[in-house]
Amino acid sequence: MKIHRRHALSLLALSTAAPFAVTGERAAAYSGDVSFDHGVASGDPLQDRVVLWTRVTPKDSAAGVIPVSWEVAEDADFRRMAANGTFTTHADRDFTVKVDASGLSPSREYFYRFRCGGAVSPVGRTRTLPDGSVDRLVLAFVTCSLYPGGYFNAYDHISKLDRVDAVVELGDYYYEYGAADTDFGMEIGRKLNRIPEPPHDTVTLADYRMRHALYKRDPDLQAAHARAPWICVWDDHETANDSWVGGAENHHPKTEGPWLLREEAAIRAYYEWMPIREPEPGRAFEAINRSFQFGDLATLIMVESRLVARSQQLEYDPPTIPLAVYTSSDPATRRQVTDPAIIARVMKAARSGGKPPAPYAIGPDVKALEAIINDPERQMLGTRQEEWLALEIAKSVSAGTPWQIFGNQVVMARVRAPDLYKAAGPEKFRQFLASLPPGPVRDRIEQTAMLFTFPVPFDLDGWDGYPAARERMYDAIKASNANAVIVSGDSHAFWVNQLYDAAGTTRVAAEFGTSSITSPSPGDYVPGIDLGRIIMSENREVMFNDQRRKGYTLLTITRDGVVGELVAVDQLAKPYAATTLARYRVSPAQGPGIGDIVKS
Repeated sequence: MKIHRRHALSLLALSTAAPFAVTGERAAAYSGDVSFDHGVASGDPLQDRVVLWTRVTPKDSAAGVIPVSWEVAEDADFRRMAANGTFTTHADRDFTVKVDASGLSPSREYFYRFRCGGAVSPVGRTRTLPDGSVDRLVLAFVTCSLYPGGYFNAYDHISKLDRVDAVVELGDYYYEYGAADTDFGMEIGRKLNRIPEPPHDTVTLADYRMRHALYKRDPDLQAAHARAPWICVWDDHETANDSWVGGAENHHPKTEGPWLLREEAAIRAYYEWMPIREPEPGRAFEAINRSFQFGDLATLIMVESRLVARSQQLEYDPPTIPLAVYTSSDPATRRQVTDPAIIARVMKAARSGGKPPAPYAIGPDVKALEAIINDPERQMLGTRQEEWLALEIAKSVSAGTPWQIFGNQVVMARVRAPDLYKAAGPEKFRQFLASLPPGPVRDRIEQTAMLFTFPVPFDLDGWDGYPAARERMYDAIKASNANAVIVSGDSHAFWVNQLYDAAGTTRVAAEFGTSSITSPSPGDYVPGIDLGRIIMSENREVMFNDQRRKGYTLLTITRDGVVGELVAVDQLAKPYAATTLARYRVSPAQGPGIGDIVKS
């Protein structure tokens, strides 16, 4: 019998992880001292249940099985108990505890805690989903928390909100990079003493567990987890940068082993350490697409766009895009060379490490690039998830739910790369480059700026690299007359976008892009240039863009509108400042598409 790699991975994950399973008493129960060093968390709320999570740290690392009791109460003093039980954890699951606490009432705030011996965990607050009539819903959207990139102040700010019904995490909860001086974010990490553990890229199960443990020790992240239930989905860095169905940009089989084993280790650790309910039996462990019904007001639909079906993305750096030879590097005069002899000579010189011989230049073959990315066979979600998505949208609309909210990993809007030479003026931009210290950063900015003088997408890892798949999603939204609001992560920038179909006639959805918690954005590398303003001026779909500030997005949903607040939170100091950069209101529409999107 032929076994598909996805089925094989699911079997492997099920046989080794089984996070909710409680194994038999293989050893005497540990009765020594323990501590709750990693806080508490809850997630995946339903009308009658919610997942509760913690980890116990035994004083004796060789401890056997450890029984941990859990309690859910209607009050913070735990006088009105709602549910309780015992979970047995052990080293095979890294001493994590995860319970699907059931028998709860809808639309109710609860308090929960764990006990083990004489140790008592911190108290967490959680909330079940509402059932029936709902007038207002508040969701906080977060993404991209690079540990060495700064303090997790945005998480602390969320923990202090007067109201937040759920925190929606859109991926890159942690990063896989190590602690070398050249690793992502380490210039800041050294200054703030925020050093990744382990100090190398996470590859093995032990590595991923250690990275989860590091993050869960952060007091700001602990506070946000204890404030409200989380609804999570991974992006790429939970496994490795720019992951796709068959590998990742930051995975090297010769030195890091088979991708299948690394992916399985990352997924197993994720399910052990995150307050997320596992997929139903028979579904692949990567299939964490799921939906949540907030009464009669909104459906939250979470998609998975990395590990299930995504086709391999094209890259600008190092380039995997098709290249062409041009007569010069001047955008005003260059023409694409068609002479095979010249093309061969110039490409040979470039491959040997030298510069193209004057007056020639190498750039993207724009037509060939467009032909590749427009291939309808290129997948982002995959056929099965697309079918599921269309059914979820139709079910929500047919039930009379006014809003369909989508938790989405990468930016969906059509965004052409910003032409910095044109926007700043060629001479001014050259002066800017000359002001930067010589080195790889300046070289990369110069190369990227020249690349962006061509009409190419800003981000091939986003939906712009998969336009046919994007259009299929738009078709599903239009077919049901949904009022769709997309909330996207990954870009490390704030966005408000109006999403049009390929014909440009129907505004299919509104998109809020939430910036990172700490991760740097392209705008951080070009000080003195307002990259967001340039992107806005050159792209019809982009209504607001800030490429500098970090923080989160707060959505307040009512029957007559969705208000998105882009909350900027400083990440390089404590105490910190926070401010609302922009506030936009989305109105519903009766027919296909979304209503007005205006500043509020």
